[in-house]
Amino acid sequence: MSRFAWLCALVMFIPVGMDGSSRRTLPDGYTRRVWQTQDGLPENMSQAFAQTPDGYLWIGTTGGLVRFDGVRFVVFDRGNASQIKENSIFCLTASRDGSLWAGTDGGGLLRYQNGVFRHYSAADGLSNDFVRVVYEDHQGILWVGTDDGLFRLSGDRILRVDGQGNIPSLAVHAIREDDTGGLWVGGSKLVVIHRRDCKEYPLKGYPSASRVKSILQTRDRIIWVGTVSGLQRMRLNATGNARFERIAEITSTVRTLHEDNAGTLWIGTIGGGLLRYRDGRFSRVNTPEDPPSKTVLALYEDSERNIWVGLQTGLLRLSRTPMTTFPLPGAQNADFGTVYADKDGSLWVASADLYRINPRRSASELIPPLSPGIRVRDVLRDHTGSLWVGTEGHGVFVSKGGTRVHYTTRNGLTNDFIRAFLESRDGSIWIGTDEGLNRWHDGVLTNYRMSQGLSYFSIRALLEDMQGDIWIGTEQGVSHWQNGKFVEDAVTERLRSEKVWTMHQDRDGGLWFGTRGGGLFRWRAGRLSAFTSAQGLASNSIYQILEDQRGTFWMSGPNGIVSVARGDLDKQAEVPEFRPAVTLYGLSDGVEATQMHGGVAPAGCLTPSGELWFPSNRGPVRILPDQTRPGVLPRVVIEQVLVDGREVRNSGHLVVPPGEGKLEINYSAIRLRSQERIRFRCKLEGFDREWTEALSTRAAYYTSLPPGQYQFRVQAFEMNMPEKVTEASLPIEWRPHLYRTAWFLALCALLMVGGILLVHQLRLRQVHARFEAVLEERNRIAREMHDTIIQGCAGASALLEAVVVLEPESKGPRKDLLDSARQQIRVTVDEARQAVWNLRQKGTASPEITQLLGNMAQQVGHMSRVPVRFEASGKPLPLDRTVEYVLLMVAREAVSNAVHHAQPEEVRIKVNFDKDKMRMQVVDNGRGFNLDEALASQSSHFGLVGMRERIEHLGGRFEIESAPGSGTRLCVDVPVRPSVS
Repeated sequence: MSRFAWLCALVMFIPVGMDGSSRRTLPDGYTRRVWQTQDGLPENMSQAFAQTPDGYLWIGTTGGLVRFDGVRFVVFDRGNASQIKENSIFCLTASRDGSLWAGTDGGGLLRYQNGVFRHYSAADGLSNDFVRVVYEDHQGILWVGTDDGLFRLSGDRILRVDGQGNIPSLAVHAIREDDTGGLWVGGSKLVVIHRRDCKEYPLKGYPSASRVKSILQTRDRIIWVGTVSGLQRMRLNATGNARFERIAEITSTVRTLHEDNAGTLWIGTIGGGLLRYRDGRFSRVNTPEDPPSKTVLALYEDSERNIWVGLQTGLLRLSRTPMTTFPLPGAQNADFGTVYADKDGSLWVASADLYRINPRRSASELIPPLSPGIRVRDVLRDHTGSLWVGTEGHGVFVSKGGTRVHYTTRNGLTNDFIRAFLESRDGSIWIGTDEGLNRWHDGVLTNYRMSQGLSYFSIRALLEDMQGDIWIGTEQGVSHWQNGKFVEDAVTERLRSEKVWTMHQDRDGGLWFGTRGGGLFRWRAGRLSAFTSAQGLASNSIYQILEDQRGTFWMSGPNGIVSVARGDLDKQAEVPEFRPAVTLYGLSDGVEATQMHGGVAPAGCLTPSGELWFPSNRGPVRILPDQTRPGVLPRVVIEQVLVDGREVRNSGHLVVPPGEGKLEINYSAIRLRSQERIRFRCKLEGFDREWTEALSTRAAYYTSLPPGQYQFRVQAFEMNMPEKVTEASLPIEWRPHLYRTAWFLALCALLMVGGILLVHQLRLRQVHARFEAVLEERNRIAREMHDTIIQGCAGASALLEAVVVLEPESKGPRKDLLDSARQQIRVTVDEARQAVWNLRQKGTASPEITQLLGNMAQQVGHMSRVPVRFEASGKPLPLDRTVEYVLLMVAREAVSNAVHHAQPEEVRIKVNFDKDKMRMQVVDNGRGFNLDEALASQSSHFGLVGMRERIEHLGGRFEIESAPGSGTRLCVDVPVRPSVS
């Protein structure tokens, strides 16, 4: 039988034996993700795990303690935490009070609480620094096992327990409490401590081979003990007489044991890899060879039901997911790949070579090549049972019942590179190639090229719609075959420049076109709608479109696989503001470094059982839509705040001193699954008006932020559930500089108002002062007129009246009186000139006041015929011109009043000089007057008021004493001021 006939027989029947078959490696329903030093671990060796109540996963490595939020690793070691004395973290546990306890390999015990490390060593009672296990029992007692001794924590002291009473001294590597309250302690021996009793259990094998490394009680009450030489178990019973039995299947050192939430026992060994025990059977978990390690140091299940495996070569996460890869034996990465569901339930996978996955999905086999060097691209089973196999450069092979037909360009094909098959309802087989379209019907091939109306020669996808029309997707547009010819319509016109890689018709008759780079298009009721990443799609490149029974679209692309309800897309076509709920499957489901394939049909298939299969570089990817994933929302946290480039402690309310206004807030979401589907949006209330969606960064930056009260809010949500969010917030009080504070500005405003008021008051004072000066000047002019012109005119008038009353013949007296009047007028004119001169400027120093007063006394006495005597005492001083003038005017007014009104016999002027003042008195022995009446009648005695004003203006003292019949005494004291040039 020829090789091809053997292939035909193979594909027609389910084979009984599969020599070249490959068994599944990972447990069904799990995918994996690996981290190593290039991903952020300080060292690859991962020895311990714990999860604190805040959701962080803590990893103990030989290079330090690591905190992981699902994306970023934060390392604590001797370089940044002074309490850490040794970087190698051997064991971890999270106590119920939220503290994290870490045992080190030679550096004692550590506690991490509220962001602070505390170190325990010999000073605290821990006599051995090699801590192998830390365990908290149901009473909250913390037990510590070391290479030399068992300890427990009492307050802040560590007390040794072994070597006392009936507890033997031992090295401790494992501690576990059973459901009866017994504390199992294993290491150099295996003992159970129950209250004050201690019982030792012997194990199978030599003492050196039976040293205990791990202890676990499973929910079926079996005690499992991992030793240096393997695994042993014992079922607890009421009598306590049970013995341990050795598990023959496991002979490697069992370093760690863990029972997951589903009751599966995970077994980590040194050199024997990872094993599982479920339903009474042991199975080996053969993870792919990167990282290549069979040494398992730690096992842990987090709150999201991920299984964490600490390896010698890195960190492994096994996640339950509806998306799994199905590795193919010897499969290599390729530029194309197809998955085709056969009628018997098996799958054909073409990825350079041809593979077949059995209907039970338990194994796959490599189909021997048809001929050396032939690479298979795609497969089709027609209604007659014939198998069509498209190749890369070797045309099409058709086989049925041991016969075969080979079609190439030599016997009718347009090209030997096959990209798509389609069987239409009339039984025709349509073959799309790299250079044209072919139609096979009843053994006859018909070719269609661009010259016959094909939009482009490179074919990518074929579809027959409900009306029987054929749609051809090409590298440059789509063609529409209708009633035996190519037709043009709105679809072909709009998609003329698009690379159409997949097509689908939904149950309602809508046509969907997936393009390479142009997004998704829908043709319905004469309207073409477009959907791109701007409307919520994960990518604008779509390799395959599948629709399940619930009306959900499953679309593959370079970023993975997305699911979206067709109803959401239909709604978005009518309401552009609506955002569909899109779920992305890829790295977020643990499919590490998976590149989906497209460009060759079919780039995915939907099986009758509801499975979805897509080709990838790591083999076919299977999705089980009915398998739900954990729906816990990610917890968003604010991890770091930088103000003006300096980190500040986040205590829940941030008070920022005055600065430059630069703010950086780093946030994250705690999800230990991959966070590819998580999106963030943030807002600084008081500054931002709208939410800002963060695409690639997990930090918010603000510059030139003005002082004020703010609240930073950040929300995390999954792209398929944008309405469900978790949020973290941080109140921020950014204090201003002193010159920008409210009270400072208010003070400045008050000072400004006060300044304005002060200037206004000063201005008013100036105006008032000027007004007062004007009034004073008017009064002074009035005094000058009274003391000079008016007095002189009055004297002259009196003389002229005397002349009038004289007899005409009395020429002598008349002549004397006229001479006196003439002299009086001359003196008055001179005094008026002097007064006018004084109004304009101050003169230089005048003759001494004594001379002036003496001259004035002599002149008045001569004119009035009343003796006026002048007396001076003390040393005469030169006075200011104004003082001299005022004293002269006051003296003249006083003397004039005396000689004209008092009818005195004599008038005396007395002047006395002192070092700081001058006193002048004018005394007469006339008839006197009533002083009160005179002052009350100022209109008739303006002279008294004028004299007082003159003296008080100089800062002097004015006094007058008089009474009817007693004469008058006027006394003036003025300060002495030196004359001014």
